[in-house]
Amino acid sequence: MNTTIAISKEIRNKASKKAKEDGLSMSSVVRILLLDYASGKIQIGTRTGDDIVIEPVAVDGNTQKMMNDLVSEWNKNK
Repeated sequence: MNTTIAISKEIRNKASKKAKEDGLSMSSVVRILLLDYASGKIQIGTRTGDDIVIEPVAVDGNTQKMMNDLVSEWNKNK
């Protein structure tokens, strides 16, 4: 079975370069990550430490628009 995933060009290029440096193919990297995730060896979104604080940050309208546009673009690439 083959599965297609969407990865931004920038991330793909960085990961491809790193994989090549490590002597791996991109498909090997993806398989290793998926196997480790499925077996519980890695967790997505976890952080170390209990000192994480969520704080609201006031931004101007232009900055908010830029952030909204970035989130929209990110969501399109999921």
